Amino acid sequence: MQGIRDAAAVLKKGRLKEINEAASSLSFIREKLGFESEDEAMVFVAIFDRQCGNRKSDLEDISDYFECSSLDVMQYVPAINNLVKKGYLTVENRNEALLTNKNFLVCPDIFYAIIEGRDVEPVEITENIEYDQFDFCEAVGKLVEDRSEYRIETKKLFICVQKLEDEYAKLPLVENLKGVINDVEDRTLFYEMCKDFASAANTSKRLPESDFNDTVNDIYDRIKNRAAVKGAIVNSTHPLVKAELICLSREDEIKLTRKGIVLLYGENSNAVLPSNKAENRYEFVNLVYNFIIDTPRRRGFKAQHEFYMNMNQIEEENIGLSMVAKTRTHLSEDVKARIIFYLTAREMIDGDTYSISDISDFCEKRESVQIMSSLKRGAHPLVKTGIVEVTGGGYYEGAQLQLTDKGKEIFLEEDLELFEEKVDDKDLIKPEKIYEKQLFFESSLEKQLSILRESLEEENYQKLCKRLGENKLPNGVSILFYGKPGTGKTETALQIAKATGRAIMHVDISATKTCWFGESEKLIKAVFTKYRHLCKKSQIKPILLFNEADAVFSKRKDSTSSNVAQTENAIQNIILEEMEKLDGILIATTNLADNLDHAFERRFLFKIKYENPSLEAKMNIWKDKLPLLKDDEARKLASEYDFSGGQIDNIVRKSLMEEVVKGKKPNLSSLMEMCDNEKIGGNEKTKIGF
Repeated sequence: MQGIRDAAAVLKKGRLKEINEAASSLSFIREKLGFESEDEAMVFVAIFDRQCGNRKSDLEDISDYFECSSLDVMQYVPAINNLVKKGYLTVENRNEALLTNKNFLVCPDIFYAIIEGRDVEPVEITENIEYDQFDFCEAVGKLVEDRSEYRIETKKLFICVQKLEDEYAKLPLVENLKGVINDVEDRTLFYEMCKDFASAANTSKRLPESDFNDTVNDIYDRIKNRAAVKGAIVNSTHPLVKAELICLSREDEIKLTRKGIVLLYGENSNAVLPSNKAENRYEFVNLVYNFIIDTPRRRGFKAQHEFYMNMNQIEEENIGLSMVAKTRTHLSEDVKARIIFYLTAREMIDGDTYSISDISDFCEKRESVQIMSSLKRGAHPLVKTGIVEVTGGGYYEGAQLQLTDKGKEIFLEEDLELFEEKVDDKDLIKPEKIYEKQLFFESSLEKQLSILRESLEEENYQKLCKRLGENKLPNGVSILFYGKPGTGKTETALQIAKATGRAIMHVDISATKTCWFGESEKLIKAVFTKYRHLCKKSQIKPILLFNEADAVFSKRKDSTSSNVAQTENAIQNIILEEMEKLDGILIATTNLADNLDHAFERRFLFKIKYENPSLEAKMNIWKDKLPLLKDDEARKLASEYDFSGGQIDNIVRKSLMEEVVKGKKPNLSSLMEMCDNEKIGGNEKTKIGF
């Protein structure tokens, strides 16, 4: 204290001319406090002396103390900065950008240690640790305030901000912003908005905004420049808008985007933003759904632009999820398509489909109509890339979206097996479970079936598929067995499966019909999805069997007549579409070929007609079923009764029942009596002659 008093007595009002007289005192102070130079001792004495009078000191105060010019005092700035760094001095107004306006004080622990005669133990500080991004933005804000009050010009403002950036170049905010925004003018606007945001973030319930006109007017002193910046922001051509750091929220407000807030707050951005980080794909699609329903209805281009920009940022925050990265790769240019994909995936988790009409939840009406139309026409990127498919009948309300196998692979990845349709044993007939039977047909029918059977033997089938592929032809094999009931259509399918070692996935037609609107379409779509899965899992592709297919392959109806007609037409459209892209074997049987829609005709590669068996074939059937019959007896039964194989089976079963009950084998007479009673309406003997 004595050394400081002695030095102060000489230096105060000494106009820096009496320094030599204070040399011994300054040397003593320098030694005691560990200063590096006499300059440090001099400014410390001045600031300490003024602080004893409860005054802080800026550079002008120090020049007044020494009674010298401000220019003379500037030579002591390095000494002042060194004392701040070593923990002897502190800056009261750290956010002040201009050095001349900064107020310096002796650190309290140093100040009272000297007064009380204790050891002085300064704590050295690292400037950039204490001085954070918020201090920096406050400093820029002070410069903007000086500009708005005409203390400096706009050009000088940008020069000062540039110098401030150079001084704090290692601040993450400065470093990262300079990496995306080249011009200091644009960065100044961002810093000013960050200052406004940080100042109000703790007191506002909603995310703070900046007044559009006031902010631009404070920075620019010329109307021409103000108009240019405002126009660029309104037209979304401003670098900050293009970089998705700021956006125009209303006509008179601009605000930081999520991306801008994350840039300002860094790893602490969750303090002001709800977390958009999802742990897995399932949380992510729920997050997207909640983001849509929680965001107020968006009207106008600017609101829509902000919405999609925020959606992009949610994806970027979750780019660590490989599902999100893959989706952005497949649909890189279309954020709307990605939203539809995420929402469709969310519905798939619950075993449901996404209604095409729900697109209007996040799109304006005209835009949603365009997207829905594009999806229905198959022109939308989601459909063209094979990620999503459209099901259902109505143009809007009835149409549904669901993920294709490719879409499921993108979304589910390693979890795909958890969601794959399992084929129930009751729907799957394995070849070893099929009882081998000998079938008897007339020669032309047998010839067609022989070609078909040989084509479906695995070696021949693989060659066929390869050749079709080389010629850019569909490699699916669709077969129609049509004709009278009981003529062996279904049994032929079973025996072909048995002979070629193929399982049969049998479609329960009744199970695909439901009274709930839109459900039948989903069920029929699920049939083909299940079949594709089965094909992938099987070494030999199974047969997809639609028995009595006229129930779903029937002629299309007038769609305006009823909802039922719409549903049936929608089912047929699905089947037609699936048959076009079939990669497997489909067999359909029907007793009512005339009821089939003509659109199905060209989809069937084989169309094989079944008539009632010929006389010779019926003889063979009778003898095969009842070996006890003599040739003439079999001929008599075959010639007098125009029965199908199924009807002959009925007679055989009844004869076995009689044998069990009465204990005697059937004879020709008893068999003919059974035949007379077989058809409703009485005797159906074949008429001979005219």
